[in-house]
Amino acid sequence: MTYSYKAIIFDCDGVIVDTENISNTILKSMLSECGLELDDETLHAKFTGFTNKENLINAEKLLGKPLPENFDDDYRQRFHATIEADLEPINGVRDLLGKITTPIAMATNARRQEMNFKLDKIQLSEQFSTRFCVEDVENGKPAPDLYLKAAKALNVDPKDCLVIEDSIAGITAGRAAGMRVLAFSETLDEKMQAAAGATECFKTMKELEGLLGL
Repeated sequence: MTYSYKAIIFDCDGVIVDTENISNTILKSMLSECGLELDDETLHAKFTGFTNKENLINAEKLLGKPLPENFDDDYRQRFHATIEADLEPINGVRDLLGKITTPIAMATNARRQEMNFKLDKIQLSEQFSTRFCVEDVENGKPAPDLYLKAAKALNVDPKDCLVIEDSIAGITAGRAAGMRVLAFSETLDEKMQAAAGATECFKTMKELEGLLGL
């Protein structure tokens, strides 16, 4: 099926840049050091795509005790060191973006400094001149705030926007904003994505090109 749309709003991590697996690996390892073992299903359902603040809260609930005081700083240092050394765009993203002629934007739960660093690193800052991060809204994903803000900036009705997401939190946010969500399922489980409200799932950017009529 080919979808109709007037604008496309992209998530960043796990959709544009290959950071989701990096962050999950680091988080899973650090939580294991604290005594919390996470299976992949729990990791994707309760941590992937959420804000760092939400992840810390969820981790402490599951752990049943506070995390070490320096946990968040330690996580960020490990994450930044890894992406600074080895950050790549998702395979096929450059070709995809080069074919899109409708307005696009980015809406991410990352902080502004992180968002800008990632886009500069993979040289896609110009393509996403309209972009919003968690610091631009009162509530990050899974709330709809980021996607509604992006649609307003593009001057496009939410129902005419397509969201490109991967995480359960992001899919939930896009649906709550009244948008159709196409979910990248290279890493995440399609059934979980569909249950969260994804309109359709795809495994490659070439497949997404077809869904977008490119």
